[in-house]
Amino acid sequence: MFLKRLIILLFWLAVVAAAVSPFTELEPVKQLDSLEDWQKPNRLTALSAADQKKVLARLAYTQPAVVFKPLPDFNLISNITDRKRAFFNYLRPYVKRENARLRSLREQLLDIQQKKQKRMRVSLEEYAFLYSLYDEFRMDVAETDQTMLQELLKRVDIIPDTLVLMQAANESAWGTSRFAVEGYNFFGQWCFREGCGLVPQSRTEGQNHEVAKFSGPGASIKSYFYNLNTFHTYDTLRTIRARLRSEGKPVRGEALAAGLGAYSERGHEYIAEISGMIRFNRKLLEE
Repeated sequence: MFLKRLIILLFWLAVVAAAVSPFTELEPVKQLDSLEDWQKPNRLTALSAADQKKVLARLAYTQPAVVFKPLPDFNLISNITDRKRAFFNYLRPYVKRENARLRSLREQLLDIQQKKQKRMRVSLEEYAFLYSLYDEFRMDVAETDQTMLQELLKRVDIIPDTLVLMQAANESAWGTSRFAVEGYNFFGQWCFREGCGLVPQSRTEGQNHEVAKFSGPGASIKSYFYNLNTFHTYDTLRTIRARLRSEGKPVRGEALAAGLGAYSERGHEYIAEISGMIRFNRKLLEE
């Protein structure tokens, strides 16, 4: 009798769990300890401890950190399609994590923008969140207004997987370049402090740049997102993305590639190459 009741109880618990699970997935779990030092706000001292925690929750990543795996030796994969698939599968989780956070930040910003447009009250916590993003996305704002908020929204937005992965493939020779293998640098990012990275063999006399060395693929991708979303060099890319948003069109990698003219000395030739790679590898990218 007891066993029968236990089985019935377990059955109904399973039914309840199945019914509730779709709703529990609607609210992402905030990773409160997930921010890098440069992402952490430094203007929260006026807030209570409870409000500080709320702001950090707003800023946090919405997906757990990707479990670190060493870079595979892609040269050992003889089949080209399998090699490309392995490369995409290695980096894609990091890209998705960055974009998930950006979507969360952007939704909150749009909510604040709507409140201000309707002259509704914006809380101290929301202002702290807003100014934290101004700092993170390299905007020196003393007093926020609609113009500044609109510029911030240009920066706080996704970069499509297709563009990120194709640039990574192009810049790192599909994960086989010296800088990818020795420094997890998939995008050719430079640094200018002695010892900050790897000295390129092609560096000429008088130059002092190095190719940045990262602790893992996540740090490399995070740096890439930061560069494209903040540096003035890529304002064209952000303008294209903002226009697509205003027109209600999807943000696609091939469209944003047109804003990468300053990424390489090759300019328009580089844009055409990245766009062509996206078209050629579209099926694999969309798997």
